[in-house]
Amino acid sequence: MAVFSQLIAFGCLLAALYFKVFKGRRIPPRGLKFPPGPSPKPLIGNLLDFPMAREWETYHEWAQQYGELVHINVLGKHMLFVNSWRMAYELFDKRSSIYSDRPTTPMMHDLMGFGWAFVFQPYGEWWRRHRKAMHDQFHRSVVSAKRELLRRLNKSPEDYDAHLHWLTGAIIMEMTYGIQVKPNHDPYVENAETVLVAIAEAGIPGRFLVDTLPFLKYVPEWFPGAGFKRKARRWRQAISDMVDLPFEAARAKLEAGSTDACFVTKLLEDLSLHKSDPIKEDEVTVIKNTAGTMFLGGADTTVSAMRAFLLAMVLHPEVQRKAQKELDDFLGPGRLPEIEDMDQLPYIVAIAKETLRWRPLAPLGVPHCTSQEDIVDGYYIPKGTIVFGNIVELLHNEEHFGPDTDKFIPERHFHPDVRDPATTGAFGFGRRACPGNTMAFNSLFIVFASILKVFNISNPRDENEKEFPVEYDWTSGFFFVPTPFKCTIKPRSEEAERLLLYQNN
Repeated sequence: MAVFSQLIAFGCLLAALYFKVFKGRRIPPRGLKFPPGPSPKPLIGNLLDFPMAREWETYHEWAQQYGELVHINVLGKHMLFVNSWRMAYELFDKRSSIYSDRPTTPMMHDLMGFGWAFVFQPYGEWWRRHRKAMHDQFHRSVVSAKRELLRRLNKSPEDYDAHLHWLTGAIIMEMTYGIQVKPNHDPYVENAETVLVAIAEAGIPGRFLVDTLPFLKYVPEWFPGAGFKRKARRWRQAISDMVDLPFEAARAKLEAGSTDACFVTKLLEDLSLHKSDPIKEDEVTVIKNTAGTMFLGGADTTVSAMRAFLLAMVLHPEVQRKAQKELDDFLGPGRLPEIEDMDQLPYIVAIAKETLRWRPLAPLGVPHCTSQEDIVDGYYIPKGTIVFGNIVELLHNEEHFGPDTDKFIPERHFHPDVRDPATTGAFGFGRRACPGNTMAFNSLFIVFASILKVFNISNPRDENEKEFPVEYDWTSGFFFVPTPFKCTIKPRSEEAERLLLYQNN
């Protein structure tokens, strides 16, 4: 009986697959063609061409072979990869009315319940209300790095990755919700990390068949091959907790008369909320969703960039020494850097920019989607095409960033013709660029500067204090970050350690 059920399920799947692919076959108008790309195979299209590991290498090969635009068709779904700055500007800026939508995927939106996050929302009025809520509050905000991070690095440097996660959680939770996180195993932070794992897996194009065959979202969890339903149910609960629980805690504090200012309480107070007013209840939903997006986005961006920064300092001690000299010359021995020092510390700024360029968080960013068909340079782009900005390729373009783009060279950002990755590419494109990019960049600057002022970062050491080369790799999937690695983090001197103790007292 079980075998018979599986045969029926397999037959239904093949029939649905055939219908899906046949329905998805769009023939370009006469005289036009799709952009170049790998040759599709019958029925499955480019399914076997789609990379499942070290994706950025495949995207680079496609860009070199096929050019500015690369088109593939995976089981009837059209996908477009944008590989040049000329084309990125043409599509995401000049034609933003067509290329600013987001694809709706059954796994992330319907099963996992991620439709609330405005970074994934379709383009329209609801999305604009969410973006405005963030922009009004944080357009010029500056996040001060917590000196607690320096104390923790000094006490247990081998646990640096846990300290980075704690720091970002503490900063975002305090600014967004007015919540002080626990020193260890904070439930809000740990739950957010679970959600990041979910995004890293579900955000990979083609990872779940339900995104290609949406009817599969209706099959029961016990159905053969429906393990994705059980996984989505667990992730959905974590996502719901992440957006609801801290918001309700902040709202309860406000109703209890707390005067602690944060993003949520500030906007709730501005509403002068009346629960009977449905329009204002909509605004409460906007505030809650925007706060959840800020919490999630701030956590993954900051931790990933800081881990890449530490690795770069291990691999390039000459960069570290030059940065420390700039800090010492300007600050002297008596204080840690502040955000107001940014204009006087251009090399630290260059390091922050180079970190974002060298290893951007996501190889393809968050995908866009065409809201109508289009013709670009004689190529036909169907409505509903998923469009990716090939961020790694763009930020390693030697025409715009100079030679040796795979090397970590902060000095390249002193050249006037080099693009600023913090405002072009690293945080997205066009109307869908992250509105919190200034806040995120300022956070990275102050954390990088503070760490370099107090600590030396070098290769790991064995039990005999003998250095050995750092071992590292890069994650595959939605995110592109170094895997955790061993390194040595020590105070630069007794004077630096005294500065740390003085600042904490």
